[in-house]
Amino acid sequence: MTRRPDPHARFSRLAATLRVELERLASVVAEAELALADFEQGTPSRRELRGIGDIVHDFYTGVERIFEKIAPELNGGVPAGISWHRELLEDMTLELPGIRPPVIGRATADDLAEFLRFRHLFRNLYGFELEWRRLRPLLARLPGTWRALERDVLAFLRFLDAGTRAT
Repeated sequence: MTRRPDPHARFSRLAATLRVELERLASVVAEAELALADFEQGTPSRRELRGIGDIVHDFYTGVERIFEKIAPELNGGVPAGISWHRELLEDMTLELPGIRPPVIGRATADDLAEFLRFRHLFRNLYGFELEWRRLRPLLARLPGTWRALERDVLAFLRFLDAGTRAT
């Protein structure tokens, strides 16, 4: 019979995992900032555009990875069904009384929704169909969205850390 770890161990492990994911996301954001600087005045080639699309895709994939770590531990699981990505994002804005505070604020979720839409688009079109005029504004918003996400997740980590001391 497999026993679930005590809450202290679960919170500690989740907090450690989220910190690693934040570090990884910070690397993706650094790549995005370099791409922004590289193409401040010019237009990327088709291959460079594919790479930039991949950076933006990686950003939301990393964000979702954070949510997927939290959901089984403190949310009752990852949503199922065709809209599970959107539902997972929305779930992270909810306060679950007696369980957890919101992971992210409503404004952060609204910003992230654009990146979720791009993630879906990126996975369902050919790379040569990417357009710089559409991708550039999203790339430009990525660092600000990252700062909001990081702020929110760090606040959530304070909740987890308090839980590890309380148990």
